[in-house]
Amino acid sequence: MEPATRRPERDEREKPSEPQCRVRVYGGYSAILTVLSYVKEAIYRYNEVASRKGYYLKPVHKVYKRLNGVVRVYEYYGRYWWRKGERRLIYAGHERPRGLPEPPSNPLEGLSVIREGEDIIIDCSLYDDFSWLFKGLRSERVA
Repeated sequence: MEPATRRPERDEREKPSEPQCRVRVYGGYSAILTVLSYVKEAIYRYNEVASRKGYYLKPVHKVYKRLNGVVRVYEYYGRYWWRKGERRLIYAGHERPRGLPEPPSNPLEGLSVIREGEDIIIDCSLYDDFSWLFKGLRSERVA
């Protein structure tokens, strides 16, 4: 029996991760906005019902960061539930609260991008999953 503190052999150690593959899609944000406009209409109708129970559904979460003078917006598309607080909305999670009906489908669910102006940067695996969205737009690998 080997001791619990056995050190891994040289070839058993964790390998350094590969550089992350990313793609820049020129003008990709306009394609996202086109789909999001249809999704928002359904969510507005859904929120009329959900708000009666004190909840709201938002289809996107945005984080703003400034890097070397350039503003980058990290956008995550999915289901983000918020509940009414006394003065502001409070994040309630990504699972649907009990007592609310099933929300409308969101074809952008699972998409996460970095937006720089009208261009977006996206992981290669997500680019493959959402290739239907960026059909006809110029793209190039950036990392």
